[in-house]
Amino acid sequence: MYGWRGRVGLVSPSRGETLHYEFCKVAPEGVIPVGTALGVQRLVADELGAILDRYEAAVREMVYEECDVIQLGGTPPVTSGVPGTEERLLERARAVASVPVFTGVQAEIEAMRAVGARRLAVGTPYTEALTAKFQAYFQQAGFEIPVAYGLGIERNVELSKLPLHAAYRVAREVFERADGAVDAVHLTCPRWATITVLERLEQDLGVPVTSSSQATIYGALVRLRIHDRIDGYGSLLAGLGRPSAVGDQPPAASFEMTARY
Repeated sequence: MYGWRGRVGLVSPSRGETLHYEFCKVAPEGVIPVGTALGVQRLVADELGAILDRYEAAVREMVYEECDVIQLGGTPPVTSGVPGTEERLLERARAVASVPVFTGVQAEIEAMRAVGARRLAVGTPYTEALTAKFQAYFQQAGFEIPVAYGLGIERNVELSKLPLHAAYRVAREVFERADGAVDAVHLTCPRWATITVLERLEQDLGVPVTSSSQATIYGALVRLRIHDRIDGYGSLLAGLGRPSAVGDQPPAASFEMTARY
């Protein structure tokens, strides 16, 4: 059995192929993702709002699949919803699941805090309007976000077809727009490829760089109490080798510059 250390339920609004690939690429031995999708095709308000009621059924499916931790993916539905959307999703999910449940955006915030970020530049593949919602959401969580920039993509399938260098270029763009006056960069959205460029970005920019897929892996492993150090995919995951907390409070990670390329 491949998931002998942990089965991670991933609930994705659209297809979660990129996140699943990056999860399997990075996760330590014995940890496996188990996924389901909610059918969103376009990042527009009516489709994002329509899937909110589908999360509970997806959680029940993950419970049936005997997952050890469940992530409610889909930051756009949360950031585009009315205030309290995230809390209601978690409340309903935890009513039917006895295992730890967390949201994708919750994992992102935990990741940014774990690397000590306070003032960030944010890059996305999303439209300007949706990117602005992310900027506002992260600001409400206590971060300074002087720059947020997106590629303008609306169709979900186009996210997974972006070239591998797209996230790298967007990260450099937001860092330069901020004149380097930030202590971290964050790349949101788990459906564009980010995991392979994070370490290179940290070396080139000299600050921690986090992403949605990286944060999901981090959040799942912390809740599974798995603290294998994972090298080559950014300082956040390397910091798992220094556990200082358990349960739903991820350990602090320090930023280390090391040459691996």
